[in-house]
Amino acid sequence: MAEQGSICNPKTFLSTAGAGREMMSFRKGQVIFAQGDASDAVFVIQTGSVRLSARSKSGKEATLDILGDEDFVGKDSIAGQPVRISSARALTDCRILRIE
Repeated sequence: MAEQGSICNPKTFLSTAGAGREMMSFRKGQVIFAQGDASDAVFVIQTGSVRLSARSKSGKEATLDILGDEDFVGKDSIAGQPVRISSARALTDCRILRIE
């Protein structure tokens, strides 16, 4: 019954583990996903900061965004991209919900 209630409440759904959702911890500097990885989940930052970046074919890396609490990371997975078009790395220790 608790799972059903969380589906009806978006805030609860996006902040708790459950069917298809796993709470994960990342240490400062740890890669959450890399450009070119399979695009199989979206992440919601619970606490911490994440750097989103992309590397060009010539090897230059650019910061696309700095994300924080309640931001979504890996939206390419819900946009139909088969592989990641960017990388995400923890700037601080983070607690992140992974949603398949």
